[in-house]
Amino acid sequence: MIAASSVPSIVAGLVSRARRKIASHFFFHHAIDAEDAVAYVPQSPIERRQFERMRGTGVIREASAGRYWIDTAAYQAEIDARRRKLVPIVIVLAVIIAGLILLGYRG
Repeated sequence: MIAASSVPSIVAGLVSRARRKIASHFFFHHAIDAEDAVAYVPQSPIERRQFERMRGTGVIREASAGRYWIDTAAYQAEIDARRRKLVPIVIVLAVIIAGLILLGYRG
């Protein structure tokens, strides 16, 4: 049997961690509106990419040059949208795995 690559799950974990780190920076500084905007400099290439994606989707907004804030409604909407996509996939995979276990069971 050919083993599945763990690279996609590692990348997904890194992306998720970077997004949480970015969001936590803004929540820590209470930068949830334009008046409370703070500076942010991504610490790694993956954080830079995720920061730009979050800016592109409107989750991170720029108040002035180099000062940003997080739109909490957009952030929550993005989390909800991701869950709506992933929950059915996880359920289907769980049912498939359970079926394979039952087919392989010899009692």
